[in-house]
Amino acid sequence: MCGITGGWVEPEMDRESLSEALRALIHRGPDDQGHFSSPPVFLGIRRLSIIDIDGGKQPLTNEDGTIVVVFNGEIYNHVELRKDLIRRGHTFRTRCDTEVLVHLYEEAGPDLCRRLVGMFAFAIWDSRQRILVLGRDRFGKKPLYYSRTPGGGLIFASELKALQPLARGCGYDPAIDPQAIYDFLSIGVVPQPSTIWKGVSALPAASWLRFDGTNLELKSYWSLDYQPKLRIGYGDALRHVRELVAEAVQARLESDVPLGVFLSGGIDSSIVTWEAAQHIGTKLQTFTIQAGDDAFDESPIARRTAAHFGVQSTVLRLEVTPRAELERLVRQYDQPFADPSAIPSMAIARLARQHVTVVLNGDGGDEVFAGYRRYLAVRAAELLPSRIARMLACIQPSSRLAGRHERRTPAGFWARFTRGLELTPPERYITWTTDLLLEKDKARAWRAPPQRSTEDLIESMAQKNPGPLDTQLSTDIQIILPSALLVKMDMATMAASLEARSPLLDHRIAEFTARLPSHFKVRYGRLKPLLRDAYRNCLPEEVLRGPKRGFEIPLQKWLEGELREVVLDSLLSPSAKILAYLDQSFIKKVLEKRCLTDHNWALVVYSLLVMELWLQQQ
Repeated sequence: MCGITGGWVEPEMDRESLSEALRALIHRGPDDQGHFSSPPVFLGIRRLSIIDIDGGKQPLTNEDGTIVVVFNGEIYNHVELRKDLIRRGHTFRTRCDTEVLVHLYEEAGPDLCRRLVGMFAFAIWDSRQRILVLGRDRFGKKPLYYSRTPGGGLIFASELKALQPLARGCGYDPAIDPQAIYDFLSIGVVPQPSTIWKGVSALPAASWLRFDGTNLELKSYWSLDYQPKLRIGYGDALRHVRELVAEAVQARLESDVPLGVFLSGGIDSSIVTWEAAQHIGTKLQTFTIQAGDDAFDESPIARRTAAHFGVQSTVLRLEVTPRAELERLVRQYDQPFADPSAIPSMAIARLARQHVTVVLNGDGGDEVFAGYRRYLAVRAAELLPSRIARMLACIQPSSRLAGRHERRTPAGFWARFTRGLELTPPERYITWTTDLLLEKDKARAWRAPPQRSTEDLIESMAQKNPGPLDTQLSTDIQIILPSALLVKMDMATMAASLEARSPLLDHRIAEFTARLPSHFKVRYGRLKPLLRDAYRNCLPEEVLRGPKRGFEIPLQKWLEGELREVVLDSLLSPSAKILAYLDQSFIKKVLEKRCLTDHNWALVVYSLLVMELWLQQQ
């Protein structure tokens, strides 16, 4: 796991700008640094050493030095690829996965991405053809941002904070994009491939980019297909899920440094722990967060689960100073990011790094196996007769039931469900996913006309499928997964120089589950039945039957307590930066609970606060 940077700049990038970019990435790679320069192309790398610690120093080249690579991530099928490449006559000098890329590129060009199993972002300089190639994994687990320079060149980096010194070195400073803020107010994150900066983009997931100094070609090499549906029995589907998950976990256990598992009280991380224990045994280390608020503390269940598996359990007590952690998050995440679970994610990553360098987690289980309650809502709406749906849509639940205190209760779920029934599909998506601001909410508060509505963006990105459930799942994988969940985990763990691996986001698992029928994914009102039934004889009953648990903080309690002063001082100040975008009377009404009380009020306020604190740092 590393941080990479580089570009194509003429006449050439000055050394100080490159050095500053590498310093900005040191948390991603504290173990080593390397660079390559052959004007106008330059490459830089900060390395976190995981495999072949001594031999895997980057940049790496092919036999004659004409192909050069810098790489961030892990290639889990590198051993099989290496054997095939050796049979084809290639010579290897190391045993690290990075070296596979240069030789595979010689065979397949940019389409090497199709043969990789793993999480990756890389840059390859091909001096023979004089082209620079960037590539990113299928789901976008590893980040990569790029920008065209005023002189017609190209710069890139793993994080936006490392791209900025390169931009300054090229004589420009990107401006804030108001459209990104507009979308953030509905989704809680800046949706990729956009960024908060004009002219700066995330390389889309499952894409490669080729640049020859003048022309830029961007191509997608993979998509998750939900059709045609497999003709398979439920029992056979369960057996295949077990096989795929077992293979995915085993592949992610390779490491030359200490490795563990993040274990919560939920089913996803419990399954990953169980499978890892089949190979590592009683020496497997698990890490669980102990929250100060009993309502969010999963450590008792996780401890019992670890004991049930016979593996080691380390409980890390989460002691958070809300304001300090919030300010740390705003600095680290580079652009507004309103998922409050990023705060405990950063905290547990720092604690786990004291014990291990690599952790496995259960990320992706909800998006791949249908684990969120909004999937119940989608399935219920699909099965409801239209007459009944219209009747339910007319029901106006009280704001008390729709409020944040009730969100995890059946009453809170019912309130959002009925409210969503009368909305358009994109509006319903926002309501059932984030419950932040719709177009009609922003229209009365936004100071300037946006380029387009966020609902239009959702409509354009949503992959059309015959079934509503598959449409919701694919939209989450297009929008929420790469822009929220994966950004959260990558930034939180990398801030602590900790590598996180997500077996349930193996693309082969996703390809199989996507093509299963909807009644396999939400079955008799149960979420994630494929995982629950596949591992019924392995997991404790309290995990199998337990409700969906989010990795949460007592957000409303914080906003009305420890964070109340910073909320009022920041958002109600006459000099607040947010006033360049939003009308202050709207902000006052939100804070006083005189509007949006049927929305996720706490998350709306938190989003406004995060945005203001981020703007203050610019």
